[in-house]
Amino acid sequence: MNKNRINGRVLRLFAPIMMLLIVVLTLGVVLIVQSNTYAVVTYGGQETKSTETATSGAYFTMAYQKAVNFGIDNTSFNQTLRADAGVHVTTNSPTGYKLYITGADNKLKTSDGLHEIPYNNLTTNQIQKSNLDRNSWGIFVKKGSQDYLIPLCTIATLSESCLISENNGPVTNKHASVEFAAHVGTDLPTGSYHSVPLVYSAVINTNSTAEFPIRSIKNTKVPLMPNGETVTKKPSNLKLRHLFEIEVPLLEFDQTMTRPDQSMYTISVGGVDCEIIANSFVKNKDGVTFKCVSDFNTANPKFTPGQKAEVVITTKPYGYTFSKQNAVEFINAVTTFNYTGTPQEMIFPISASYMIEAMGANGGDRTPLQASQTWYGSNEVMMPGIGGYAKGTRSFNENEKVMVFVGGKGQSAHDRGAAPYDAKGGFNGGGNGSSGLLVPGTNIYSWGGAGGGGSSDIRPYEIDDYAQFIHHRDKRTDGWRDPSSIFLNDGPWANLIRGTYQAVIKTVNLPDSDFEGVSAYYDLGNANLSDVYTQKFGDYILVYFAYAGTPAATHLEAGNPGPAIEIRLKVKTTNQAADITSMKFYNMSINRLIVAGGGAGGSYIAKGGNGGGADTNPKYLGSTSDPNFSNFRFPEGGIGYRGCFFAYGASAPSHGAIYPRVPVESAGRPGAGGGWFGGCAEQSDYSTSPVLGAGAGGGSGLVRQMSSFEISGYGDAGKSQEPWNTLQPSDKNGIVRMTIVDYEAGVSY
Repeated sequence: MNKNRINGRVLRLFAPIMMLLIVVLTLGVVLIVQSNTYAVVTYGGQETKSTETATSGAYFTMAYQKAVNFGIDNTSFNQTLRADAGVHVTTNSPTGYKLYITGADNKLKTSDGLHEIPYNNLTTNQIQKSNLDRNSWGIFVKKGSQDYLIPLCTIATLSESCLISENNGPVTNKHASVEFAAHVGTDLPTGSYHSVPLVYSAVINTNSTAEFPIRSIKNTKVPLMPNGETVTKKPSNLKLRHLFEIEVPLLEFDQTMTRPDQSMYTISVGGVDCEIIANSFVKNKDGVTFKCVSDFNTANPKFTPGQKAEVVITTKPYGYTFSKQNAVEFINAVTTFNYTGTPQEMIFPISASYMIEAMGANGGDRTPLQASQTWYGSNEVMMPGIGGYAKGTRSFNENEKVMVFVGGKGQSAHDRGAAPYDAKGGFNGGGNGSSGLLVPGTNIYSWGGAGGGGSSDIRPYEIDDYAQFIHHRDKRTDGWRDPSSIFLNDGPWANLIRGTYQAVIKTVNLPDSDFEGVSAYYDLGNANLSDVYTQKFGDYILVYFAYAGTPAATHLEAGNPGPAIEIRLKVKTTNQAADITSMKFYNMSINRLIVAGGGAGGSYIAKGGNGGGADTNPKYLGSTSDPNFSNFRFPEGGIGYRGCFFAYGASAPSHGAIYPRVPVESAGRPGAGGGWFGGCAEQSDYSTSPVLGAGAGGGSGLVRQMSSFEISGYGDAGKSQEPWNTLQPSDKNGIVRMTIVDYEAGVSY
């Protein structure tokens, strides 16, 4: 191969004029009985065939006799009868040409099939001889002054031994020294003998070691599973082979479309055979296109995603090669998004049908001390709810984009006696848990409640980035703003339709300690947005809000209906370096394609509700005969189109260092899980509430605009637990996995 490539690099300089021009011309060899003569040689008339002129200007013309007739009667003598084939060649190719001949049958036969004359050279090589064996036929070529009997090649076995004429430069009307011959013995039955038509093939490439570039290859991305296996089509569970469409320069020309065909080419992709599809050839004057199929399951060793492979096409008849380095790229059929605490972008590598699996995050983990506790014998004290599972199949186009939000698990609650804090809800909608209250008569804080887990979802890519407009970024240092303002930015930003939104704001130079919340309103600050919930994770701030359109906007110019949404970030005035680099609004009620609900945080008396399934309510761990049972609260989880808040889970209210209303230890309350609808958490005022302990619910799941969908929660009756064994990460954050399950170039077998 290396030697071939060296020669090929030289020949590529002449590639524009070295277009292969093949002419397939048929010659019917017929023996016809004539009256009372040994033999009368006649021709069936001269024929001239020309190729189309290639874009380079190259052409090939051949003149030949359409037929040679041998008239033989029963007085024939024992000798070889020979007749010139009448072949003349003209070409303007500066590299000359080679002319070959093939035949599909090596016998001449009578019409009734009772008698035949075999070909005299059944070897694969030329034989130097001038006469035929008795009762045989053959084709002679002359080299110098010597006669050679050539073998009769077929298209599939065409070789240099069947070369009948060649030249190293342009020629005009060059005579090819080719003769057809038959030896007629005295015992040969009379009659008409016919051969299958002979075929002339011409190629202007005179170097059999030439290598040329492949013009184009379609479907160059081959999806493989991580283990190197090909895609399994769903729901048929059939392995897929890969279909390529390849175009090579037209170094051959065939006016009758007898050639080129699949017998001419051997194709390999990274060493794996590519089987040519019959009747897939399409040609023009400069190129030929055909399709082939490779089974990469047969590769040994297996290819793995990220590798590339060379395509090599070898011509059986002529020995020249087409190739293209790194032409095929093996891509991963599985794309996995783990938790990062940031929005993530998915660009689909090929047009295909993708199975999307999503799993929400768990509520906050138990601490070792919490895991050692029991309640009425239950060892599930402070146990978090488990994230839900959602699956669906949908087609996406190559380079289409979606945004992926992978839920984060909630923060663990503090232990009894530890420094109190409100446990943060997980990224993408997990509700906050509250700290425990002071134990009556002591300075010891009771157990806190854990944060809820965030949901995992995918949604269409949002192209509108409002950070590009004036006043959306830090204007405190531009000369006209007051640097002592607590607001980092102004508004208004966007006129949005009614709905529930998540604003995703990316900041720089804004640590958690300098961030002091948001103001969210519309109508130039004259009406507040409802259901506002804010989360900050690193540089990203997520703001959930609802716009109902009431009261109507009244302060906009020129009758503008609004709402002129404003989300203003509050920042410590000591921070003059903070800025906003991106601000996008996602309509959570219409755009999300798949949502897997998050699990709720756990509390001392209740396990958090699981996300995504049919039962998202918290699980009470004790006995209903407990004398304080009436003072426990177990808010519901989100189910389907019902929950406490849209897209995020409810948070337990924060409180100061207070004792509970009743003289009994009261634990903190957990946060609910996010989802399509988030779960609920206990909301009563700590300073007046008799609630001693509470649970929280998980978020609901949803699949939209997809087929073969499934939504389930951990432990749902009749549902497989396999996703929690094979998909859920060990850290219990969420996950999204996209797997190609069918694509246009995938061929079932």
